[in-house]
Amino acid sequence: MPGSRSATHRSSAEAPVKSDLVKMDAHAITSEEYDEIPELTDAMLERADFYSGDRFVRRGPPDMAPGMADGPDTIRLLPDVAAHFRAQGPGWQARVNAVLMEAVERERGETPR
Repeated sequence: MPGSRSATHRSSAEAPVKSDLVKMDAHAITSEEYDEIPELTDAMLERADFYSGDRFVRRGPPDMAPGMADGPDTIRLLPDVAAHFRAQGPGWQARVNAVLMEAVERERGETPR
């Protein structure tokens, strides 16, 4: 690749830290350095964050809310209803659930959460 590769990262103190990726690419890892690398286990990989580009991608089923010990139910929404909530971006299913819970509480005469 022509030109210099470098990246700027933010540390916990928010001070920019420059990395010389060309120098890193040229570095040959020694056997001693391999010995220092921890072994990756299946459990570690299951907990690892997954990114597609800069976007964090959740894996697996969503965390269940209290009272959902048996798991979520499946419902069918009209295409226009689903499209309306999906257009609002990630978290649309949680917003549908919140609207439905408000309706349930209204029917029960409860104060909405």
